[in-house]
Amino acid sequence: MKVLDPLLEPETVAVIGASRNPLKVGGSVMANLRAGGFGGRIVPVNSRAESVQGFSAVKSVLDIEGSVDLAVVAIPADGVLPALRECVARGIKAAIVISAGFREAGREGARREAELREWLREQPLRVLGPNCLGWIRPACRLNLTFAPGMPERGGIAFVSHSGALAVAILDWARDRRVGFSLFASLGNQADLSESDVLEAMAEDAETKVIACYLEGVADGRRFLEALRRAAAAKPVVLLKSGRSAEGARAVSSHTGALAGSDRGFDAAVRETGAVRVDTVEELFDLSRGLAAQPLPRGRRLAVVTNGGGLGIVATDAARAGGLTMAALPGTVVRRLREGLPANAAVGNPIDLVGDADATRYGHALHALGPESADLTLVLLSPQAATDAASVARTVAATTRQWPTPVVAALVGGARVAPGVRTLEEAGIPCFEFPERAVKTLAGMARVSEHRQREFRGERSAPTIEAGPAEAWRRTLGRTISRPLGLADLSPLLAGYGVPVARIDRARSPEEAAAMAGRVGFPVALKVRSPQISHKSDVGGVMLGLSDAPAVERAARAILDRVTAARPDATIDGFLVQAMAPAAKELLLGGVRDPQFGPLVMVGWGGIYVEVLADTVARLAPVSPDEALAMLDELRLAPLLHGVRGEAPVDLPSLAQVITAFSRMLVDVPELEEVEVNPLMVGPGGVLAVDARGRLA
Repeated sequence: MKVLDPLLEPETVAVIGASRNPLKVGGSVMANLRAGGFGGRIVPVNSRAESVQGFSAVKSVLDIEGSVDLAVVAIPADGVLPALRECVARGIKAAIVISAGFREAGREGARREAELREWLREQPLRVLGPNCLGWIRPACRLNLTFAPGMPERGGIAFVSHSGALAVAILDWARDRRVGFSLFASLGNQADLSESDVLEAMAEDAETKVIACYLEGVADGRRFLEALRRAAAAKPVVLLKSGRSAEGARAVSSHTGALAGSDRGFDAAVRETGAVRVDTVEELFDLSRGLAAQPLPRGRRLAVVTNGGGLGIVATDAARAGGLTMAALPGTVVRRLREGLPANAAVGNPIDLVGDADATRYGHALHALGPESADLTLVLLSPQAATDAASVARTVAATTRQWPTPVVAALVGGARVAPGVRTLEEAGIPCFEFPERAVKTLAGMARVSEHRQREFRGERSAPTIEAGPAEAWRRTLGRTISRPLGLADLSPLLAGYGVPVARIDRARSPEEAAAMAGRVGFPVALKVRSPQISHKSDVGGVMLGLSDAPAVERAARAILDRVTAARPDATIDGFLVQAMAPAAKELLLGGVRDPQFGPLVMVGWGGIYVEVLADTVARLAPVSPDEALAMLDELRLAPLLHGVRGEAPVDLPSLAQVITAFSRMLVDVPELEEVEVNPLMVGPGGVLAVDARGRLA
C-alpha cells in the first residue's frame, strides 16, 4: 500500500470529536462528509453521544468494529496525542489533525508539537497537520475539512501551507467552476510535508497539474528530489512567499548579498523543470490553462479578435511575455480573405471587425488551423451584433481536437457572461482581459520548454586532477579561520582550471616597487587586509602603474587613504598583480544555501554589481550547457555576444570555467562563500583578477 492511499481512497473514516452541532469543527467535518456524498463508512467518535448527525457513534476508536483507514481528529490540543495513540493501537494507518493549539499558540503549544513530532517518528501512522484546514478528494466525494461545499472534480492538485488562503480559494473556485483532484492544507507538518504530497500526486491518475502555495520548505534536499520527480511526470506550478531580502543572512561578499534567502529556492525550482509564479492569480490562471489545454510546441502566438485595440494590447503583452506573433503563411492569408470582409485585417492579430459573428470567428479559426501557430488567443468585446454564447460554441467546436492550446478573453460584463460559461465548460480557459490570457500562454510555453529540455543531462564538471582541494587545505594551515583573499584562493582556483592573473605579495612600498619589476609592467596594486572585503571602497586599489617609482608612490598613497578610512583595519601589505587586458568584467560566485546546498552565481561584476543586479543562479554543479544557458539569461547577455562591431567573448572557455568553479563548490564544503570579481572575459579567454572567500 502506498503511503497516502488511506488519505486518497479511504473506505472507512472515523471522526474523533464528531459533534451534533454542525457549527463546531467536528460537526462541520461530519456535515461535509454527509453533504459531499462520501460513499464509504462514516464512524463518529463522541464519548457523550450515541449518535451524531444520523450516524451511530462510539466512545473510542478502539470500539469500532472492522477496519478503519483514516481518522480525522478535531478535539482540543491536549487530547490529540492520546487519541493518536489509540489510532495506532487500532491499526489505523493515517490521520488528519485539524486541531489547533500547537506551535502557533506559543511556548506550551510548541512543546506539545515537539512531543508529537518525536512520537510520530517511531510510529506507522502518517499524520496530516496539526492545525490544518484538512483534505478534500472530489473524485471520492470526500470533504474532510470544516469549509463547506465540495469543489468540482478536475485535474488540479492544490497544496497549501496556509489554511486561510485555502478557504478563500475554495470559495473562489466554486464561482469559477475550477475543478480539483486534491485540495490539501498541510498545517504545521508535524509529519507529512509538501514533499510527501508532491510524490503522491506525481503518480496520481486524477492529477494533471500540481499547484502549490508554500511559505517555506521543511527539508530542502528531499523537496528538491520530490519536485524533480513530480515535474518530470506533470506540470508543477509554485507560489512561494517570502522573497524579501529581510530573510537573507549576514554576508561579506557581493554574491552573498545578491543571493539572499530566496535564490536557492529559485535555483531548485528552475533545475527541476517546475515553474514559479509571483501571485495567487498567476498560480491558478496557469494551472487552469495547463489542466485544460495541451502544451504548446513553441512560442508563436496567433490572435483572433473583433476589436483592433484588444489585438494591440495582446500583441504588446505577448512581446513583454517572451512570445512572438506568428507570421502567417500566404496560403492561410488567402483562406482568411475568402471569408472575411474587405475591411478585416488578415495579418496577426486577425481583426474580424466589430460586427463579427460566430460564422466569421469559425472561418478565421478554420483558416488558421493548429499548424499556423503554437498558441491561439481568441478575443471578443460585446459590440452591437455580438452573440457571445454563439461565438463561444463555435470556438469550442472548431478547436476541440487541436493539439495546440487555445485560450480566450471575453472582455465585458453581463453580455459576455454566457460565452464565458460556455468556453469554461468546454475546457477553454477564459479571462477578463487579454493580458492575463497572454501571461497564461507564456507560462504554458515556459512549462513546455522546461519539459522538453534535458535538465538532468550531464551535470558533472570536466575531470579535475586528483587532490586540488586537499592540497589547498594543507597550504592554508592555521590560517583556515580568517577571511580569504586572492593570494589564499589562487592555488585552489588554478587547481580547478580557473585561470588566475599572476600575483605576488609585498610587505612594504619599497618591496612592492621591486616586485612589480619582476611581475612585469604595467601592474595593479591592492591593499591586503583581512578586514577589508571591497578594496576600492576605501581607496585600496590603483591600476596601470607603469614603473617602480609610480608603484612606490601608489603604495604610500594607498596606506594613507586606507588608514584614514579604516583605522581599525590590520594592513598586511600589498598585492602586486600584472594588469589584465581590457575585457568584460563578470562576477563568478558561490554560496552555501542552508537548505539546498552549494549555489553558483554568475553575472555582471566590477564595482557596479549591486547597482546592475544582473545575476543568475543554479544549484552546483552545472554542466557547460547549463552554464551557457545561465549566461543567456542575463539582461546584458547581448554584450557577451558582441555589439557595435565588438568581437564576442570566448563563451566556450567561460562556460568551462563556470562548470569547474561549480565543481569546486561541491568538493570544498567548508567554503561558505567565495567570489571571483572581477572575472575578466574577452575574445582571448578568461582571467580571474580578484577573489575573496569565507570559511564555515
